[in-house]
Amino acid sequence: MLSTAVHRYVRYLECATVAGLLLFGLLTYYELNQLRKVPVALPNYEFEMSAGTDPIVRTRGTWISGTGIPAPVQTTTIECKKFTVRCAESSAAIVFIEGKGLLESKLTEFEIDRWTDKQIVAKPLVDRCTVRTLSIDLTEKRALSRLSTNHEDTRCEDVPDKSYELVAGYKVREQGR
Repeated sequence: MLSTAVHRYVRYLECATVAGLLLFGLLTYYELNQLRKVPVALPNYEFEMSAGTDPIVRTRGTWISGTGIPAPVQTTTIECKKFTVRCAESSAAIVFIEGKGLLESKLTEFEIDRWTDKQIVAKPLVDRCTVRTLSIDLTEKRALSRLSTNHEDTRCEDVPDKSYELVAGYKVREQGR
């Protein structure tokens, strides 16, 4: 038979173990809830320019609105080629349907309006109810986009303009909390 002191220390050890397991469970629950909000790892922001006979600008990140509200969980890569006078934007976004995440990809091509040493400006992309612009600031190494209402179609509802900047994915996770 164990002495009373040993029995008491075994009880303390049992209580400490249960408290440790409870703390571990709560931390795991908190982390899983955070992962459900942003269920994937989003990329870092990248920006690279190649010089030569056919300059190419590539950038990658996650669109976030100027007001700080993240766009849907997504990642975007933009590649602009001076020779072809085009920018190709490839995006993959998670769309939730009935509680399940569906990965949806989209390729958008912009025709370049002007390419200078300081910036690349694409011609506006006009959809039925929206007009989207894309510009890349080469000196600050930033990609910007603007979404506004197409006022030429009277059937379209007038909505406020939205400005987006391509940033590192962790900024979306920080603002989603």
